[in-house]
Amino acid sequence: MNQIVPKRSFLVLSVAAGLASSFGANAEALVSSDLQQRLTTAPAHEVIVTFSDRSQVTRLLNLTASTRPLQELPMAGAVLTSSQVNEVAQWEGVESIYFNAPLEYFNYEAGEITDGHKVHDQIGLKGAGVTVAVLDSGIDANHPDLQFGSKTIQNVKIVGDLGLTGTNAWLENQPNTDTSSGHGTHVAGTVGGTGAASAGDSRRANYYAGIAPQANLIGLGAGEGLSILFALQGFDYALANQQRYGIDIITNSWGSSVSVYDPNNPINKASYEAYKRGMVVAFAAGNDGPGEDTLNPYAIVPWVINVGSGTKAGDLSDFSSRGVAGDPYKHIDVVAPGSGICSTRAPGTAIGATGPLVNATYPTYSAYYHCISGTSMATPFVAGTAALLLEANPELSPDQIEQILMQSATAMPAYAYHQVGGGYINVLNAVDLASRTDGKRQQFLEGATAWSSQGAWNAIADADPLLSSSGNWRSVSSAGSTDATYRQASVSKKSAPRLEFAFHGKAMQLMYPRNSKGGLADVYVDDVFRGRISYFAAGDSTGQFALNNLASGLHRVQLRGIQGTVYFDGALLDGSLFPTNTQTVEETETFTGTMGPSVENLEIDEFKIEVGTDVITIKASVGWDGGVDIDFSLLDPSGVEVASGATLANPETLEFAVTEPGTYTYQVKGYATVLANYTLESTKVRAVVTTP
Repeated sequence: MNQIVPKRSFLVLSVAAGLASSFGANAEALVSSDLQQRLTTAPAHEVIVTFSDRSQVTRLLNLTASTRPLQELPMAGAVLTSSQVNEVAQWEGVESIYFNAPLEYFNYEAGEITDGHKVHDQIGLKGAGVTVAVLDSGIDANHPDLQFGSKTIQNVKIVGDLGLTGTNAWLENQPNTDTSSGHGTHVAGTVGGTGAASAGDSRRANYYAGIAPQANLIGLGAGEGLSILFALQGFDYALANQQRYGIDIITNSWGSSVSVYDPNNPINKASYEAYKRGMVVAFAAGNDGPGEDTLNPYAIVPWVINVGSGTKAGDLSDFSSRGVAGDPYKHIDVVAPGSGICSTRAPGTAIGATGPLVNATYPTYSAYYHCISGTSMATPFVAGTAALLLEANPELSPDQIEQILMQSATAMPAYAYHQVGGGYINVLNAVDLASRTDGKRQQFLEGATAWSSQGAWNAIADADPLLSSSGNWRSVSSAGSTDATYRQASVSKKSAPRLEFAFHGKAMQLMYPRNSKGGLADVYVDDVFRGRISYFAAGDSTGQFALNNLASGLHRVQLRGIQGTVYFDGALLDGSLFPTNTQTVEETETFTGTMGPSVENLEIDEFKIEVGTDVITIKASVGWDGGVDIDFSLLDPSGVEVASGATLANPETLEFAVTEPGTYTYQVKGYATVLANYTLESTKVRAVVTTP
């Protein structure tokens, strides 16, 4: 039994925002310039201290009683003397100290520099008919800009858990679900606030309106203490009520700092399900820049839009998290305004109390708006822009929305792709491109998605030796095919061409050319008819036959020629290809142990398993009696965590699609246990080729 103190796997998701660099932080400047100027002229100062780790925030309490720690962010507001500012600046782990100055940065500017206002004024698009779900701390829909019923059409308070209190529910029709944080209210205003509280502004009517002021909002409020479990319940609500409210987009300004690509993480599974059902999902990249490999793990998966933060000058915000050069997944998709963003304020909340908007001409603004920074502020701007694109072209798929945002963005040549992706969002360019794009939403919903549940599809060539075929199939050279060739056969009285393969997974796409000579073929999966392909087209084109609702496991696919000429140009699979005479065999091992007392993963037990080349999946569960919460995870042969079970469920479960053989390790972790006896069941699914 190893006695170590790692990071807890049941993540309390840090809000990826506000105040991560609320005043446009410079990584080299520990003390902000305006605070430095005050040190010799004022005896005391309202400051915001940012620590590298949230556990260090309590150190301020030993220095001054005038301290207000934030619960999720590694920060605290405090009143410090000049000498105390100098003292705290020398503490190890203190990243910055900023004067809590009133700000005058504007959402107006975000709309201006991205040409969003031209879309509003000249084209007339404002997000009408589109619904955006805000999964965050909640929405104060008493705010004039976010009125419950007309703007915020549903406001849900997520409550309960799966085991600690015996409840698991949400409360609908709540006027205010953001009573402690204020983060979600700010986010909601950036998406689609009406600007009603600034309607009479002489500079521009509804001066502080969001980028999609006519979009509908759904508040999914998890409170200030957002956890994986609460986030999953938020996704669950959006999925269950997608048709009821017409939910098109989910914006997520939260995450963690553990930058691991794990498509099987429960959050990533939930976001994939939303994506697969046609919802655009945007995630904040995180505020852990300027270091490399600091992206939010829920923003890394390729089916979500990974949003970085930019300054009003068109540069990358220093705090915006970065990816890894050359990594296929770890990169920003698009950058949007995130530094000094003014939006709707929730009075009486922790974040709502920061960055007050002071305007002598409009003194009431300080009650309704405040200004903060972070990728949390950039993400809802992208979500709102997606609403404008869907208003312009409702037939766009989530894949097309992401592609359009990246392709139409303004280039940022001073930065690498993994730092800024396509570049700085350009709303006008994006709307123009969207209006000229042939929408593929129906094909997407039928399964023709750019991404599988594991990320990139496993591309199978038409000549792969594991394919089995009968009939008069032949290879045809074609520059327009996926790999320069495709296979062709003809149905006749003497020949009924068939092609067969086996794969392990839940989704697939068959690729083929279409032309004026095309005939018909039927598709069977596990001897069940799943659809008919027509290869006919007046001109040369390509087609896809997609299925994305198969059960997990090994499947046998048959393409049966019915009439005329049939084609096959390879397949996309979300799992591995196997010989057609393959069967799966499950082998289960059981491990037992006793955990506790333990807190914050102080105690960890390890169990090793050997995984051969024929193992395709590892499934496991851990259950216990006594104690409160046990988590567990799976490490690959290199020691990298590749799957985890870290909710409050009992038992916890995980599943991993094996990519390499070797020695894998389970880590059973006592997060909050008194004394618990646990049982870990590990199942290896092997693919065995049988002899006829």
